[in-house]
Amino acid sequence: MGMVGNAGAPPVVVQSGAATENNSLIKRTFGKYLAMSILITLSATLGMMIDNVIAGNLLGSGAVAAIGMSLSVFMLFSGCAGIIETGAVALCARALGNRDAQRVNALFSVSLLAALCAGVVLSVGGVVAADALATLLGATTGQLHADTAAYLSGICMGAFAVVLLQLLMGFTRLDNAPQLGMVAIIGMSVCDVAFNLVAVCVLGLGLWGMGAATALAYCVAVAICCTHFASKRNTLRLVNPLPHLGKLSSVLKVGLPDSLTRVTVMLRTFTFNWLLLVVASGAAVAALSMLSSVNSFASSVTIGVGQTATLLCGIFFGEEDRAALKATLRTGLRMGLMLSCALCVAVFVFAPQVVGLFGLDGEAAAFGVVAVRAFMLCVPIDLINQLFVSYYQSTGNVRAASAIAVGQSGLFAVLFALCTVWTWGAVGVWMSFLVGEAITLALQVVVACVLWKRRRAKAGSVDVASTLATGLPAPAGPVRASLLDKMMYLPEAFQVDWLADQAFSCKPNIESVVECSRNVAAWCQAQGIDGRRAYLIPLAVEEMASNAVEYGFAKTKHPAIDVKLILKRDGTLMLRMRDNGAPFNPMDLDLSAADPYSAVGIRMLRQGVRGVEYQNTVGLNNVVVTLSASA
Repeated sequence: MGMVGNAGAPPVVVQSGAATENNSLIKRTFGKYLAMSILITLSATLGMMIDNVIAGNLLGSGAVAAIGMSLSVFMLFSGCAGIIETGAVALCARALGNRDAQRVNALFSVSLLAALCAGVVLSVGGVVAADALATLLGATTGQLHADTAAYLSGICMGAFAVVLLQLLMGFTRLDNAPQLGMVAIIGMSVCDVAFNLVAVCVLGLGLWGMGAATALAYCVAVAICCTHFASKRNTLRLVNPLPHLGKLSSVLKVGLPDSLTRVTVMLRTFTFNWLLLVVASGAAVAALSMLSSVNSFASSVTIGVGQTATLLCGIFFGEEDRAALKATLRTGLRMGLMLSCALCVAVFVFAPQVVGLFGLDGEAAAFGVVAVRAFMLCVPIDLINQLFVSYYQSTGNVRAASAIAVGQSGLFAVLFALCTVWTWGAVGVWMSFLVGEAITLALQVVVACVLWKRRRAKAGSVDVASTLATGLPAPAGPVRASLLDKMMYLPEAFQVDWLADQAFSCKPNIESVVECSRNVAAWCQAQGIDGRRAYLIPLAVEEMASNAVEYGFAKTKHPAIDVKLILKRDGTLMLRMRDNGAPFNPMDLDLSAADPYSAVGIRMLRQGVRGVEYQNTVGLNNVVVTLSASA
């Protein structure tokens, strides 16, 4: 809470932040896109999970071990997909927050070209070098080598589809078609199971057939996603990517933490396979392969929460909306911890049944139960770490995101395993996941508190100088900061030109719309806004919100309207309205044949204002009105 005053008006208490933000749209949008984000994440490794289950039940533990040895290569595929998809979606979200459609299309085209090229290289290289890769991964001789090479030569044929699928699903989610991702995943899963059964039971193609079947299933999913870009709903446009190749470096930089995660996991998997072969047996390697599938399923929840946060935080960061960013993080933590804790308890209790799904028995099953139970304890902590990795990526803090990614995905886990496996045996490997996540989170908290203390000490002298020079309060983050505030690491220039802001809740009924309009008028008066704008803005709010209530929510289950006002230091006044109704641009309203006394606010908005901008993204109508200060 702070005191803000303008010449000619009494000081007014302005409240801003998550506590006063209208969070209903954030919560509902987060919940709506969370399931789709989980599916997108799951798609990267779902094929290998299905292969593990079928191989364990039809071909035995040796086949599961071979698929486990191949996991590092598959992680390379998803790593290439992740670095491009995460970077492209985060940057596109920021561009949407800045209402820059041209940049969105350029990023879309460049990232699509990069994904296609990377995927083709991985496909050709993987098939040609399958035998050498099997040796490199530790399957040097015997049946394990032959099985690993066979599976790799099949699965690598679909590397290009794995990379493309994740990117296309990210863009369909960004472009108001998240449900298509579910259709693609269902289609891929059904085809993968059917193709695998035919390859193994009918054609007798063994592990090579399983790999090829999974590759073909990914191609089916890519084809399903491509249907969106040929539909009328598509707003993304392909442009010539060659003039925009320079943007690829920004995509790769923002997506770097995701790539580091995949590379670190790949190295962790290689190290753990080696350690288990030395101190335990091939049965422990089979258990680790099974655990990798469980990890993929659990990570689909934690990374899915993070990917949803990336999408929304990127938009809000582009808008420089601190309160909305904080509300998104709170929502992600709340929903994510509920899901991850429920998953942790369920899998921990039913660990023997989970292991049984993969067809493991005897010593491998015994290793597997202990491994699953030890691993599931780290899932809630992984959720918190992953959420902040995604948040830092969306806000451009690549250094923080990269540090967390490397720590949580393997650095501390490998160090712990190397120190304990010689005395604890396989248990040292199983416990390393929990220890690695816990150390990473603890270091985040310590570093955030130390840096916040230093930043507040530095900001104190700057605030005093700014106040003396301008006579206005200097912008700064909250003085009484929560741990979440300290971990947000927003740039010093963030909202530096904001003098006051206020969010208003508007329920989907006319009475609430009228009340909201009155509250907007009262706020404008308290801020000393000139008469013309103080009349125009509440009138525009009432008319646009009334239009949404009367015509926009017919097919909306949980309608909501979010109104926000921002007064900048140069006197510019911004109105931002969001709703989750049917797509509708109020500036496209045909007023030529209407009553000249109707829609007065909209008519006035079209005359003499700096800008009225509309876009529809993540299922929300977003209207931004900018009014310059009066002379």
